[in-house]
Amino acid sequence: MTQATLADRRVHPGAILLRFIQGAPSVVFGLPAALAIFSKRGLGLALLAAAVIGGVMIFMQWLRWRSFRYGVGEREIVIESGILSRNRRSIPFHRVQDVDIERALLARLFGLAKVKIETGAGGKDEGVLDSVTVEEADRLRAAVRAWHVQAPLAAPPDVSGAAEAHTPVAVQPEPHLLFAMDVKRVLVFGLFSFSLVYLASLFALLQTFDRALPFNIYDPARWVGLVEHNLPQRFTVAAAGFVLFLAMLLGVAAGVLRTLARDFNYRLLSEGSRFRRERGLFTRTEAVIAKRRVQLAFLSTGPIRKRFGWGGLFFQTLGAASDASGMQAAAPFATRAEMEPILAEAGPFRLPQLSELTMVSSRHIVRAVATSVGPALAAVLAASTLFTPALLLLLFMPFLGISAALQRRHHRYDLHADLLFITRGVWRQQLWAVPVANAQAVSVSRSWLQRRLGLATVSVDTAGAPATKGARIVDIRRETAEALAAEIAAGRRAYSSGRKSGTDR
Repeated sequence: MTQATLADRRVHPGAILLRFIQGAPSVVFGLPAALAIFSKRGLGLALLAAAVIGGVMIFMQWLRWRSFRYGVGEREIVIESGILSRNRRSIPFHRVQDVDIERALLARLFGLAKVKIETGAGGKDEGVLDSVTVEEADRLRAAVRAWHVQAPLAAPPDVSGAAEAHTPVAVQPEPHLLFAMDVKRVLVFGLFSFSLVYLASLFALLQTFDRALPFNIYDPARWVGLVEHNLPQRFTVAAAGFVLFLAMLLGVAAGVLRTLARDFNYRLLSEGSRFRRERGLFTRTEAVIAKRRVQLAFLSTGPIRKRFGWGGLFFQTLGAASDASGMQAAAPFATRAEMEPILAEAGPFRLPQLSELTMVSSRHIVRAVATSVGPALAAVLAASTLFTPALLLLLFMPFLGISAALQRRHHRYDLHADLLFITRGVWRQQLWAVPVANAQAVSVSRSWLQRRLGLATVSVDTAGAPATKGARIVDIRRETAEALAAEIAAGRRAYSSGRKSGTDR
């Protein structure tokens, strides 16, 4: 009988001060500052309130630190937490994909790191240790990897019946570098990453100090009045051009700074059955992408980036994805030649030539125009009630047809052997490469207008795909859509039968 693993370790005591510093600006300083501004009691009461709140926060963080324990056994990691209600979680090594390490700026100053135990279950990290020393983080990772190396080739029985049982692998080969971005590459990437985050920061600042402002920022009549009073007097072509230039400059600067903070010293390494990604200036992160969990490859580019030969390569995987888009970044700013070795190691992937792909039906233009004219016309008419010159926007209505034609030109597809390729998008051009073997479901849908035009949409769902961002072919003829869906389903069944026969042998 295996002895139960003891939760005999605590995270580093520095976690108490670290968490306090992280939460202090919004509570310890924000609330007393508001009290000092809007109260007649003065600064003394504000300082007293800050001291009391700070003491309570430190005490609560101490309780949280003291009640959190973990332990590493021969076959599992256990975590015990909870102040009033205790919770014990056991994570067997055979379910652990890897141990990711994240080091934010404050944590690096304290010599600490956040450890994320990734199992891929439920699309989230099953265990997080925040904060431990870097040496302890490395020890945890080494313990998990040592088990995978020394365990027998037969995986432990999956008593839950889940399909996530992991087969321990043999010794991993030495890691080798597949892709990297130096500072110059990251800065160039930032120039293509226009961002309006500064506008969000401006409105957040206005919302924070809205009571100190001489007018209500939530009053639309006030803003309309300011526009009507000042715009006719100060509007000139030069002024409008300067404002536009300043907005563009701030957007480019914000994009460069965000990209530099996120992707500084970007490195993608191949370690046998997994990729390891390292990046970050202030917060240094290490993430693992298991190759066998890659469901599809996704390429994103744009007309300007494409002109210079740049694009971004991402993988959709089972389990959690670190990016907001639901994808794992593999090479966010790379050339085609740099992407091909990464795709070759990830599975049966390749990049197609545009000439290989077939455009969707020409009736796509009719449907796109018909569905866009109504909302556009309603928006212009609504805007004209506040600002009459907005009616001039009606002159741009013909461009809706040009846009629909461009959308059709860039929306192509092809089923080549065991890969389905789909391209879509004009300003943000996207490419999906979906192995037929990973197609969990294939559906053919038809809207009211599509039925009258004889069109249909083919959707291919893969495990872990976001509900609204899957691979879709929009507006192909109904007969073609049904034949394509049947071919994909047949390919999936053939793959499943072949894999089952190989297992039986």
